[in-house]
Amino acid sequence: MSSEKRLPPIPQHSARELVRNPLSYFTSITREYGDIVCYRPAPDPAYLLNHPDYVRQVLVDNSRNYDKTTYSNQIFKRVVGDGLITAEGDAWRRQRRMMQPSFHHTRLQRLDQLIVQATQDMLEAWQGQYEQGQPVDIARAMATLTLTVTARALFGVNLGERVNTVGEIVNRSALLFEKPNHPDLQQAALEFRAVVEEIIREKKHDFSDNGDLLSSLMLARDENGAPGMDDVQLRDQLCGLLLAGYETTANALTWTWYLLSQNPGALERLRSEVRLALDSRAPRYADLEGMPYLRQVLDESLRLYPPAWILGRRAIGADIIGGYDVTPGTVLAISIYTLHRHPAFWEDPETFDPGRFSPDRALRQYKFSYIPFGAGPRQCIGNNFGLLEASLIVACVCQRFELHLLPGIQVQPQAIFVLRPNRDLWMSVHA
Repeated sequence: MSSEKRLPPIPQHSARELVRNPLSYFTSITREYGDIVCYRPAPDPAYLLNHPDYVRQVLVDNSRNYDKTTYSNQIFKRVVGDGLITAEGDAWRRQRRMMQPSFHHTRLQRLDQLIVQATQDMLEAWQGQYEQGQPVDIARAMATLTLTVTARALFGVNLGERVNTVGEIVNRSALLFEKPNHPDLQQAALEFRAVVEEIIREKKHDFSDNGDLLSSLMLARDENGAPGMDDVQLRDQLCGLLLAGYETTANALTWTWYLLSQNPGALERLRSEVRLALDSRAPRYADLEGMPYLRQVLDESLRLYPPAWILGRRAIGADIIGGYDVTPGTVLAISIYTLHRHPAFWEDPETFDPGRFSPDRALRQYKFSYIPFGAGPRQCIGNNFGLLEASLIVACVCQRFELHLLPGIQVQPQAIFVLRPNRDLWMSVHA
């Protein structure tokens, strides 16, 4: 009997394309070679998985055989420390148990007025731009808004005028993930941690439990009654959640406004639904159930442009996926962007069609073909918070303004730490 390992096909495409345009590279090799491809045979073997069944095996059914000790996750850890997003094993399970109650829907629904108020403050500023005929850079506007909301909702702190400064520090840290040997990475990490440490000091100085995550972590106790986290652990948790939380929601909203500006029929249907559900009053958590098309729009935006566009795992022990051998140490990459556009599981995959998430059509979706927040035990802990925030922001904006992309702007997705537009998105504001 032969002991030779059975390896997936190895594409002949130039690896330079992987660096230059990973979305195009992954799309082309999966179309040409199938749903499991060995795209980096040396020095570190890496398989690209593009079938929902393979995703399920790695993230759910056999998840204990795969950890997050990949190259990119180690770079992330250098910036955010050892929090929930980067921890492994028992340390991760302990942190997850401690943090899960903070993301329960009963706690989240208390945040609706906070999100709406921050959005209405932004819309007041837009009123002046509307009256003067000035456009809005929607990517920057969504980043500022979601950072404001994240700081208030997760940390119970109002950044006020500091929001742009904090945003620049966080943004610079995220961009440097792509240049792990850059001398500025360590400096950006130090500045980022200093900002979070300042937030923790402010909170401790004037402590009140407003239902925010930081309050619950400060009050948490372990099974022996001792404080659940020291200051370094608190900082690492908040660094990870701030970096992973605010920017993903900001980009999800940016892509949503872009897609709606290109699909006026969907925009009009959405605005009609919001008008009918709310009349002219501000939205609340309880109203979202009565606006199903709003959720379908967000789901379809997350399908086409998932902010967390790729996941990485490393095999601890041997496994077999799709008939191919996975040796210990093999890296498994799941390109969510490619999976969400797989022609075998999505009809007309390049088209923006929120109706594909209507209840009757969603029932026919192939399990694990749609994973914008990952899947399995390590699914994003903040997914419900992100969807609540995005839903209320979209509803508020639709009540008051309509956004049109300025003529001549060509947009492509840029796959870096998150999936961003490759340029500023200037939009005109209409009543």
